[in-house]
Amino acid sequence: MLKRSLILFILFFTATAKANIEHISADQVLGLNQHAAPVYRSNTTPTIVTFWASWCPYCKQLLPLLEGLQRKLGHDKVSVIVVNTREEGNLSQTKRTYKSLLKQFEKRGLQVTFVFDKRHTFYKTLKKPGLPFTLVIDQQGQVTYAQAGYSERTAQPMLKAIEKVLTGNTSLEDKG
Repeated sequence: MLKRSLILFILFFTATAKANIEHISADQVLGLNQHAAPVYRSNTTPTIVTFWASWCPYCKQLLPLLEGLQRKLGHDKVSVIVVNTREEGNLSQTKRTYKSLLKQFEKRGLQVTFVFDKRHTFYKTLKKPGLPFTLVIDQQGQVTYAQAGYSERTAQPMLKAIEKVLTGNTSLEDKG
């Protein structure tokens, strides 16, 4: 009973802990790719950005959904960027974790853009909203949806927000 109550509390907290962010500029670095080059949101397609960590069970549930979405829609329709952040350990340990995860992503042929936020730089600006944390951003940088946490209950509103931004039918009132 205590374990179930704790899980429900965590789900409630992460689902309600949202960052107050409305716009992501084109020059905002989301993280670094495997070549240490900065990665930015797309200016030509909607961008879905999810911050996650390997120790987070909800992150592991969300990533396959985003991968399937990227695979189904293709890079010409949407850009899915998963930002590995908040890994445990010192900087050299977190870099090793990222490189290991990158190899796993490459072996599986995953099509999402996998980046590393080694110092949690961008994540910190979001006021530590919890993990996973997902943003749906239109081509102009407007954040149309922001959601901390993940569950079956939050999947449907997130997918609706993605559909709206893909069809160009978004407004700030739709922000999750």
